Amino acid sequence: MARKFPLQPLLDLAQNHMDSAAKNLQALKARWNDAEDKLRQLLAYRESYRERLRESGGNGTSAMALRDFQLFLAKLDAAIKLQQDEVARCQARWNAGQQEWLKQRGKLKAFDTLSQRHRRAEEKRENQIEQKEQDELSRKQSDRSGEE
Repeated sequence: MARKFPLQPLLDLAQNHMDSAAKNLQALKARWNDAEDKLRQLLAYRESYRERLRESGGNGTSAMALRDFQLFLAKLDAAIKLQQDEVARCQARWNAGQQEWLKQRGKLKAFDTLSQRHRRAEEKRENQIEQKEQDELSRKQSDRSGEE
């Protein structure tokens, strides 16, 4: 009978850690995608607003309305800068999460390799025991045949 892999609890723990790191990586990617989507929306809105400013500029827009457009664009640009910073932070967190996942995957692979070696060694040991039993049985049958 094959002996149990003595490091099985560590292998299971490594699997759990890798699974957890993978889920975290997936959540980080979703946050990053959301941040990029929001940035794209802000950029599109800014472009749309600038286009309206250009269109209204030639139509006798008052200086005060022009100033309001420019102030709003400045606030929009500040929001875009903040969102670009958020996208960069999300990317950095995702990169760190990926490194953690790779680290956990490496640990799992190491324990899995040990588990496979253990399994092969146990198969070899069982085959040797079986061969020894077969040899012993053959020897006994041969001894009985020789006595007759």
